[in-house]
Amino acid sequence: MAVFPVEKIQIVIHNSIKDTFLQNLQKEGIVHISEIKEHTSKKHEDLTRLAGALQQLSGYKKRNSLSMFFSVKRSIDHDSFQRSTEMYDYTTVVERLEQVKKDREQAIARLRQCEGDRELLGPWIPFKTDLKALKQFKYTSVFPVIVPSEDILNDLSKECTGIPHTAECINTHDNEYYYLFFVQCEQSNALRAILIENECEIIDFKGYAGVPENLINALNQEIEQLHLEIKKKEKEEAELSREIAPLETVSDFLANVKNKNDIAYVLPKTMTTTNVIGWIQKRHLKRLHGLIETAGCAFVETIEKDPDERPPIALQNPTMAKPYEMLIKLYSMPQQREYDPTPFLAVFFPIMFALCITDAMYGILLMLISLYLMNKVTGDKSLFRILLIGGFFTIFAGAMVGGWFGDLFDYVGFEPLIRFKNALVLFDPIKQPMVFIGLALGLGFIHMMIGIAIEIIDSIKIGEISQAIFANLTWFIILPSIILYFTVFNASYHAKAVLELILWLCIIGVIVGSHPEGKPNPIDQLIWGITIWLLWYFGTSTAGQLLHFQYVIYIPKITLVALVPLILIEVFRFDQMKQVLGKIAWGFYNLYGISNYLGVLLSYVRLMALGMVTGVIAIAINKIAWMITGIPVAGIILVIIILIPSHLFNLIINTLGGFIHTMRLQYIEFFGRFYSGGGKPFKPFAYETEYVHIEK
Repeated sequence: MAVFPVEKIQIVIHNSIKDTFLQNLQKEGIVHISEIKEHTSKKHEDLTRLAGALQQLSGYKKRNSLSMFFSVKRSIDHDSFQRSTEMYDYTTVVERLEQVKKDREQAIARLRQCEGDRELLGPWIPFKTDLKALKQFKYTSVFPVIVPSEDILNDLSKECTGIPHTAECINTHDNEYYYLFFVQCEQSNALRAILIENECEIIDFKGYAGVPENLINALNQEIEQLHLEIKKKEKEEAELSREIAPLETVSDFLANVKNKNDIAYVLPKTMTTTNVIGWIQKRHLKRLHGLIETAGCAFVETIEKDPDERPPIALQNPTMAKPYEMLIKLYSMPQQREYDPTPFLAVFFPIMFALCITDAMYGILLMLISLYLMNKVTGDKSLFRILLIGGFFTIFAGAMVGGWFGDLFDYVGFEPLIRFKNALVLFDPIKQPMVFIGLALGLGFIHMMIGIAIEIIDSIKIGEISQAIFANLTWFIILPSIILYFTVFNASYHAKAVLELILWLCIIGVIVGSHPEGKPNPIDQLIWGITIWLLWYFGTSTAGQLLHFQYVIYIPKITLVALVPLILIEVFRFDQMKQVLGKIAWGFYNLYGISNYLGVLLSYVRLMALGMVTGVIAIAINKIAWMITGIPVAGIILVIIILIPSHLFNLIINTLGGFIHTMRLQYIEFFGRFYSGGGKPFKPFAYETEYVHIEK
């Protein structure tokens, strides 16, 4: 199809109604605003606090497995969304959450400190004196020291012989020795240096007052109280988790209010009016005029776009093709005058996807899963619709090759099922792989030819008639003609003669006329066309004798004499001849492009390969499962346990592979012919939500 026609518009709003009008415009979501000033968005304090509160409660939010992969938003009507801040005092809830978080963090910090103090004081329990007394000596310094080993203790006794001191062992724990070293104040620095050099840890009991055992008892009581306090705060936080849903609604509402205010701030304005300049789809002009009439102090007019301005692109497709716009957006939006390939994706994508899976039961499962996800997931459901359609086509592809959970029907042995399966089978891909290859190549050939046809149309649209005829139309004729020549009309003398004439004309056209730049004199093109044709004919016919190939049309060799005057004419027209020769060289290069077409065509064999892989894995799963059916009673249960997850895994992994490889065929092999993309998507000023889905 094409893109929706858009109009550039200018809306003039009186500043007194600006806020209300922008709010209604945001609700409608029909105008793509284009001309706005650059600015740095300011942070919204309430939004920041709400984000923190929701992050704080995120651990309490009930999640299902779907939310890990898809957007599962809660639905809400528009009126409730607009009144979310009026009906709910979110600031009080946020303040309570912030206070709970602050109190809990303070309690946790104090708990860690107490636990650290308890660990530090534990080994010093045998010391029955107030620790504060260690700092009250006037002429003596006291060092509480942890000596790491007995060897270091022995070394200390030797190294400290020159320093008058006293050492008292308080405790021994885990091969560590807890000592008090008493030394005169004048010798304290020397003793400290020796202790540090010997990897001893000097403990600073500054700030501690009391007997270690009493201090630890007090710490234990405080730690118990802190644990109770933390649990209390966690319980209070858990109770506040019931506020997650309304907080999310308010967060989305304030985010959209901020977006509206940001837009209002950067719109062009005068002392009394604000201008909205942008784009609208023509089909929505009536809705916009309705907004203008309701607003009263507003005016809209269509304006001319700038000569080099590119309008945003909104795709226009029928309902069945609509989901495949997602694939176009993933690649790139088309240019304004470029052909939108979405309808062709809607035809070829599900067919190719189905050939990659080729199992009817997998198709049924895929449809059921897609329907379930469409019911559970909010927002854009294009992916699930694509999978739903792909599953539908997979049923037919699987029936065509006899794939029903692989060959499970044969193992079950239920005769009506087997007859039903066999009645629908067209070929067995394992016994007849060439049929599957032919099907994949045939589909690929049609796909490729449509790409060339679109390229011809696009070239004509932009006025490149020569390229359309000689670089594209010629190949559109050559490729099927070669196939027809050696297959359908191989035994028909007259048909082959006609095809030979067509092929010669097209090949010569490619050689002498496919250069994208410059238009040589038609006389030179005609002369060189005849010259190349004669040389081509006799050269290929001579080579064909070795391969037992012979043209239907016979031309006497005496006609080669005609080359002499033709070459003489070109010699006398040397300046014009030079222009043609370079373009002929380009033409020969283009003719070599037939190898590219062959490569593209062979890429479609991947459809057969993926389809065969899916079927073979399914057959292998059934064979492995049925090997244990001989086990009494438990055998049937084990078979079911093996079959269900194994076939589900095979479905998932091959659905993923089929989707990716089918996209590759569209993006590279098909789009590569005619599609450049690069269009700017039409993005209207509308609600953007993270948590809720607004029902209109």
